Amino acid sequence: MLVLNLNKNNLAYPPLLLDVLRRQKYHIVGNHSSVKKCKWLHESLVHDRVCYKQKFYGIRSHRCLQMTPAVLSCLTHCIYCWRVMPEDIGIEWNETFGSDWDEPEEIVEGCIREQRRILTGYKDQVIKGRVKKEKYEEALNPNMVAISLSGEPTLYPKLGELIASFKGRGFSVFLVTSGILPEALKRLDAEPSQLYISLTAPDYDTYQKVNRPISPRLWYSLMKSLELVKSFKYPVAIRITAIKGINMDRPENFSKLISMSDCTYVEIKAYMHLGYSMHRLTKSNMPSFKEIERFSDRLSELTGYKKIGSSEESRVVLLSKLKKPITFDQFT
Repeated sequence: MLVLNLNKNNLAYPPLLLDVLRRQKYHIVGNHSSVKKCKWLHESLVHDRVCYKQKFYGIRSHRCLQMTPAVLSCLTHCIYCWRVMPEDIGIEWNETFGSDWDEPEEIVEGCIREQRRILTGYKDQVIKGRVKKEKYEEALNPNMVAISLSGEPTLYPKLGELIASFKGRGFSVFLVTSGILPEALKRLDAEPSQLYISLTAPDYDTYQKVNRPISPRLWYSLMKSLELVKSFKYPVAIRITAIKGINMDRPENFSKLISMSDCTYVEIKAYMHLGYSMHRLTKSNMPSFKEIERFSDRLSELTGYKKIGSSEESRVVLLSKLKKPITFDQFT
């Protein structure tokens, strides 16, 4: 059992870290949560361009709220992560933990409030006719939440209640996790509409180099989470961030883990050379869409999962045993 030595005073982050978050346009909610505008919300409102998740799963990009209940509390320090990490600004990782957790309803209300605050900047664009009024008004009432953004959301002890609170307000819910807390997934008293488990290493040794966990034993925790996938009622996606020269040379190892999980989808997406990841990787580590397609084709051959979607712009391919994705208007 992993024992964490954490700061037990509160969940207020060090001022330096909060300054960085605010400069990056995170909107802090309560003690430990945050909302940030997704690029595709802007693109949908202003340019009528949508996220690949809308193309695959039918979510509405302009009505999607991107949040986290553990903004920078994490147990891995993945080299491909574009977010700021404590180590990037000279802070110890356990300085971002505490024990004073906000209530789910407070978080939900705070996130919706901050999303609407973010959107106030588009009022002028509506007046000028650059953003459709109807679309803007829809955006003010989000109906999709991606619990991801930053940190490890399963560290929040009332995650099941948070999911239930969002669903109770008519939201569909994405939950993205690194899979290192399988017990937290077991405890969920409300399932997300779709669960994402990040799988960016095909084996133990690569995991230690790519994900840099606080304990090497977290690899085995991830394996337990993959074994739990079959117990979920709603769809589960395995998300592979493909990094050229780092984790794309052993697709047969990935295929074994995918087959073990029997997941609904496999998303293979290119690493993008953005944010703080630029301090850890180079632009040459960013695979082209053609390279993603070749890697996906090999995984398809090995697993029997077929290609049912792709987006060249986002450099992503979707594999599944289904003939087409389940869209979010089919469930909440």
